[in-house]
Amino acid sequence: MIFPSSFPPSRFWYLSLIACYRNLTTCEWETSALPRPDSDLSKSDCGDPLRPCVPMRMRYDIWMVNGIPRLRDYYRFEHQFSFEYHDIFEIYLTFGVLYLFLGVILHIKYKGEYEPLACLLFTHIWLSFGAATLRAIHFSTFSFDGVGAPALLFIGDVVALSAESLLLILILTTAEVGFPILPAELSHFEQKVRQYRKRQYRRVLTAGVVPSSASSSRESDSTAPNGGGRSRCKDIVLPPTAATWSVALCRSESAAAAAKMATMVTTPSVISLTYTTLGEEAEEASRPLSVCIGLCKCTQRSLRTCIYLGLMIALIISIELALYIWARFDQDPVLDISVWNTTPGRLLVAMRLVVVFWFLAILRRRRTFSNLSEVVEPLHFAAAYLLWLLALPIVVFVAHTSVSPLWRHKTIIGVMLLSDFLASILYAQLINRAK
Repeated sequence: MIFPSSFPPSRFWYLSLIACYRNLTTCEWETSALPRPDSDLSKSDCGDPLRPCVPMRMRYDIWMVNGIPRLRDYYRFEHQFSFEYHDIFEIYLTFGVLYLFLGVILHIKYKGEYEPLACLLFTHIWLSFGAATLRAIHFSTFSFDGVGAPALLFIGDVVALSAESLLLILILTTAEVGFPILPAELSHFEQKVRQYRKRQYRRVLTAGVVPSSASSSRESDSTAPNGGGRSRCKDIVLPPTAATWSVALCRSESAAAAAKMATMVTTPSVISLTYTTLGEEAEEASRPLSVCIGLCKCTQRSLRTCIYLGLMIALIISIELALYIWARFDQDPVLDISVWNTTPGRLLVAMRLVVVFWFLAILRRRRTFSNLSEVVEPLHFAAAYLLWLLALPIVVFVAHTSVSPLWRHKTIIGVMLLSDFLASILYAQLINRAK
């Protein structure tokens, strides 16, 4: 029995089985030719009397552990594992609990919301929780029997890659269309809009019936007392976008006159995927589609958004999953400690660099057409998520050039899980500010 713990530095141990026999004359071990049981013995060296050869099928059971056998209960999550997998179970368990708390908190705050980008964030969080749970189950089982559940580990890796791809798509889509404003945050805004439309409708009727008295009616409305001497116009304070959206739905000349009388300032600010267009385009974009009646409330704009997201999800996830599965099958169990040593693993890193340039191009093209600047400084948003996008290439490069193989796997896993979790928290906070 070998006790690697008797050696101060940790090292990799390999065990090889060689077909040999002991020569009784020279008292040395010599290689013997052991043909396969189904092979033709006449074509083998077994006919040589000087080289005894007996065809056989060997069955062996080798159980390699790390540490002192009598202390296996004390080192439960280290006894069965190689050194580079020490503390991996604790890492996955910790991030599984963190994602669980984050998902529960967000679902309590935004219960029943189905805005596409928010759904992507929720899906990413729960997929990350599921991936961490599946991996933790495998390693917890492995700590007892030394086998674990390799199928669960593979499924967990695929789910984790899908979750990371969804976060990548979420960042790219946010740079394209801006941050989502959830209906829960718009309830107060919509109430103000309804009240404003009622008042505007009265002004439209007044302007259509008595055009000459428009000025006097405006003055009377603005000076009429309403509880404590405050005018009715001051009771409802709306942002310019609310007035723009309300009056844009009225296509009559009276509405235009009333809008001019009210001296409303129209702004092209984008506040959500619904309130972004004016005039007939707004009516067309907000008109429910017949194919969605009975299923969900969707419009042409939301349908285009869903199609755009669907195409991005299908493209990015399919490419990354194909490369990852290829890397798993192409991985050498002796030479390649991680999938990043393989050719498809390097292609995954190269794809992340391509996405970085895509992200910068979107920000440069859409910097004046989204509500990104109303929530966070675009430069800060770009810097924060550029750091997340470059985390994988930087960590893989540093780990394979400067980190020992004993610590390499844990370094890559820990840094990537931490960066994904911090990116999720940051996006959840930005959604909260988007109200």
